[in-house]
Amino acid sequence: MLLEVRGLTKRFMGLTAVSDVSFTVEPGEIMGIIGPNGSGKTTLLSMMAGLLAPTAGAVRWQGEEIQHLRPDVIAARGIVKTFQNPQVFAELTVFDNAMVATHLALKRSRGARRLGELVGLGRAAERTLAGQVAEALALCNLGGATRQLAGNLSYGEEKMLGLAMALMCRPRLLLLDEPASGLGREEIDNLVAVLTKVHAAGATLCIVDHKVGFLRGIARRVIALDHGEKIAEGPPEAVLENPAVIEAYLGRAHAPA
Repeated sequence: MLLEVRGLTKRFMGLTAVSDVSFTVEPGEIMGIIGPNGSGKTTLLSMMAGLLAPTAGAVRWQGEEIQHLRPDVIAARGIVKTFQNPQVFAELTVFDNAMVATHLALKRSRGARRLGELVGLGRAAERTLAGQVAEALALCNLGGATRQLAGNLSYGEEKMLGLAMALMCRPRLLLLDEPASGLGREEIDNLVAVLTKVHAAGATLCIVDHKVGFLRGIARRVIALDHGEKIAEGPPEAVLENPAVIEAYLGRAHAPA
């Protein structure tokens, strides 16, 4: 077991966004989290990454409880989260955005307090990092856009850049928040191809998305949320045929009797 979520709950004032959710993530798997809008998917993922503190419950990484740790410490452990809307520096080139992510990852892993400590890596190390950046950008089909300003990218390309930046943090578990949101059919096909390569390179993937067709094509196991509660878990086809899941997405009238 790589990661365990046990009884995770999050309340905002009087609203319960996530309620007593439990599941595990196994090494090397691709798992998905589905649910209609407002079902608690992003809140759950944010607690796993340390971006939100749970009201109750635990997140265990290889047996160690991590829900009390800062997000940067959790990322240094190997749990890296992407965002639905990519957080890129519009005034920097695609290449420089990925280099910034690399330096931030090094700062976390080495416990450096000042960027100046990282400058001392030397030219040889910088060349090595530049090569790794080029590989990540090529993997995300951005090899021909390295000198382009990030602000000039399409939305789909921005998402690929956000993924490349996450890869520079060397994730063991990659948490993807709505990676297919806002993408067209061809862009989703490209995303599936890229994520398949990322998985083949050794990363474990946990993907939140409301596009069930996308997750059906890539995930091997899915959990479904509704109103913050886990209502189903299993292979994608079985979960999508679950009456509770059909009701959550389409309403009671569409659920089998």
